[in-house]
Amino acid sequence: MDNVKRTPSKFFRWVWIGILGLFGIIVFFSLFYTVKSTERGVLSTFGKIQDKVINDGLHVKIPFIQTVQKVNVQQKKFDGTEDSYTRDVQTSEVSYTINYDLVRDNVSKLIKNVGNDYHTRIVEPYIRSAIKSSFGSFNATQIVANRDKVRYEIETKLRATLDKRYFTNIHFQLVNIDFDDQFETAIKEKQVAEQNALKAKNVTIQIEEQAKQTKIKAEAEAEAIRIKAHALENNPKLVEYEAVQKWDGKLPEYTGGGAVPFINIK
Repeated sequence: MDNVKRTPSKFFRWVWIGILGLFGIIVFFSLFYTVKSTERGVLSTFGKIQDKVINDGLHVKIPFIQTVQKVNVQQKKFDGTEDSYTRDVQTSEVSYTINYDLVRDNVSKLIKNVGNDYHTRIVEPYIRSAIKSSFGSFNATQIVANRDKVRYEIETKLRATLDKRYFTNIHFQLVNIDFDDQFETAIKEKQVAEQNALKAKNVTIQIEEQAKQTKIKAEAEAEAIRIKAHALENNPKLVEYEAVQKWDGKLPEYTGGGAVPFINIK
């Protein structure tokens, strides 16, 4: 009877030992954690985020008391669209891409003060403000002609306004600017008209150049004739010389007589 009573207690003792052993293993492995080179760790104690950033490598924490959030610190890239008005009240839909880096040493403060949705809460409002402000400074035709200037102005505003404690290496690109259909049609018609005007201007320049060349050629020929006439007038022998230059070597023949020279040869 004594042996029968002792068996259950011994069984439960081994169960408890097993449970404690498993708990110990869990606690042991909960002590350690790793942070990748592309990450930074944000340590919380009883839910309170610590300001110190955990760098990459193997680290130790207090199980069940401390937790670690791993934040990717590789360069961020976001695409978006924003509606805006130009100075001459033309509507436009702006598609853009923005790239930026997080200041790695301040990742904990960013998560603590702003949260994981920092892009939605901080970055997007500043992008919206920069686009509307910059587009409002230009007429639509100026934006079409000076797209990179507008892009640079937006990027400059973002670098000046986004908190430098958290964000760095900010690069902004305008992917597409979609104006109202009527305005885009007007722009295309204007471009066609300008191209046609340029083509007509080029034809006019070509005609003027041809006329100029013809005039120059005619003046040159007239001058040559004048010089030649003047020379003939002042030197009668030159007439005979010109005749000799054109003579084919045959003397003219007359009926009843032989060939007679047409000039006096002395």
